[in-house]
Amino acid sequence: MKKHLILMSIFLLTAVAAFPQGKGGGGRGQGRQQAQPQGQQRQQGGMQSGQGTMERKKVRIHSEQRQQIQECRKTADGIRKQARKMAQTSGKNFKAEEAREQRNQIRNQLQTMQQEHERLMQGLDSGQQQALGERIQNMNQLRQQMNTQLMQMNSELDPPNPDPEKVSVQARNMEQTMERWRKEYNALSSETE
Repeated sequence: MKKHLILMSIFLLTAVAAFPQGKGGGGRGQGRQQAQPQGQQRQQGGMQSGQGTMERKKVRIHSEQRQQIQECRKTADGIRKQARKMAQTSGKNFKAEEAREQRNQIRNQLQTMQQEHERLMQGLDSGQQQALGERIQNMNQLRQQMNTQLMQMNSELDPPNPDPEKVSVQARNMEQTMERWRKEYNALSSETE
């Protein structure tokens, strides 16, 4: 188990370190509409009438990227619902095998979502990455948090007779993380055009 945790930690640190350095941008994102530099965004962003807040310039993305965002958001919502169901069924009628099956479904959905997320990040050009940097950083942190929570869930479900309350708490934590990640995709979608 320790070896698994160490390998997963190394993988997560490597994955997180790759994104902020702008390693994406090859392939699909090249030659397409690019985001304007931040200076131009500030010049074009004006005051909203009567509200006194700065208007942010939307980042241009292409239809394939928009579809990837929608798929990631949809999958995140599915994982959130599955985690909520797992938390609810980890009560009086707790069945370890059912909980393990739910955990496996969450793990499979998360793997699918992370692959789509990876394709999305690799398809962003450097201008898009810079303009969406805060969202990307937040999602990378949530990705790492969710992977850690999944490892913790594995630890809870490893014993022959897992503690239903601990499984329920862990499932609620996963649900909350996926809700925040889903909201990041919503925000990402609203900041793009």
